[in-house]
Amino acid sequence: MTQAQLAEWRDRLQADWAQVREELIAQLKASRRDEWAEKVGHCERDQLVDLTSRLDLPKVEQCVARLKRIDAALCQMDLGLYGLCSDCEEPLAIDQLEQDPTLQRCPRCEARYRKGFHAHEL
Repeated sequence: MTQAQLAEWRDRLQADWAQVREELIAQLKASRRDEWAEKVGHCERDQLVDLTSRLDLPKVEQCVARLKRIDAALCQMDLGLYGLCSDCEEPLAIDQLEQDPTLQRCPRCEARYRKGFHAHEL
């Protein structure tokens, strides 16, 4: 993975984060949760996942899940671990990252994760 690719994905993830945040604010306002919409509107990136995790609204679940994936990818970039499988730490395929820069696992580990193998989690 080149530095240019990494910079491009970081920009893409940050743009996605901003877009999902705006969608979340709109959904909260539509659900008459203006106080939550205002809180979300004033949150920094590192606070937003924590705040939105406390929401118990089915209408915003997809936005919250997407924010978590984006935040995880950006955190991996900050730690220098982006592009590695979060389970086995093998490099992820560049073409798969091009399709989804929030990708967390290689196909083998993703299959194991979906089958319920979570023994590696704390």
